[in-house]
Amino acid sequence: MGRQVVRLARLRTTRAVVVIAVALAVCVGEIVHEPRLDRNPVFAGDVVVFYPEHPDDEVLWGGSAIRAAIDTKGADNVHVVLVSRGLGATPFLAPARLRELTGAQRGQLREDEFRTAMAALGVAPPNVVVLADPAPRSEDGFTQMRQAALGFERRAAAAGRTVTHVAHSYALDDNSLHRGNGRVIKDLLDQGLIADALFWIKPEFRYNVPAGDLVRFQALAPADSAAVHAAIDAYTRTVSAAGLEAIGFRSTPWYFYMLEWDAYLTSLLHTSAVPG
Repeated sequence: MGRQVVRLARLRTTRAVVVIAVALAVCVGEIVHEPRLDRNPVFAGDVVVFYPEHPDDEVLWGGSAIRAAIDTKGADNVHVVLVSRGLGATPFLAPARLRELTGAQRGQLREDEFRTAMAALGVAPPNVVVLADPAPRSEDGFTQMRQAALGFERRAAAAGRTVTHVAHSYALDDNSLHRGNGRVIKDLLDQGLIADALFWIKPEFRYNVPAGDLVRFQALAPADSAAVHAAIDAYTRTVSAAGLEAIGFRSTPWYFYMLEWDAYLTSLLHTSAVPG
């Protein structure tokens, strides 16, 4: 009897947290709603590489940017490198079957969701890279990320081409792994080992970026909007037979609501001039 009471109390608390989070997401979404662009910026590099730290980061913070890169550079020249499969995700209201999974099983599910989302965005399958899971409390993932970035740079240079690298913000993020991800690219840029980079931010940090250093991308064409919505769907649907368990959505549902609140599905990035 006591255990049932405790479970019920936890369930009510979790539901209350979700309701409050969704309400906050709507409020923040209203505040940061972005006006429509006339056209998207064009990435400087001939090749564009995105480095999400966890599955769904690339859609939440860069879905429209990825579509803009595909539209202007062609799918053959757009790559997405997943640095970590996010084994530590803690979904809200997770069904029992998720709580019983091993780390490897959870990682495979998250990878399945990621690959489904990338297909929906139109990223060519050979250009979707998943790095090996780092050991617990290890920065091996960042070492692999650095090697991957240098590899893209070398191959492009050999072909007389240039690369734009897109990572998380090294300064404006409340997640230390996200900041570490961005720091890898920022350090390579500062060392002159890569030539061009941009850094995506969560919408609540939008007003921390000077206007001249903010770069916005939007889903302006119906096809781009449909692709981003389809990628969101890959993370929010539960279809166990297809390897979709909405793990990312269950972990941070408010960010998905915030993204869909914006009619143009805006991706916010900043230049390397932002201090940090």
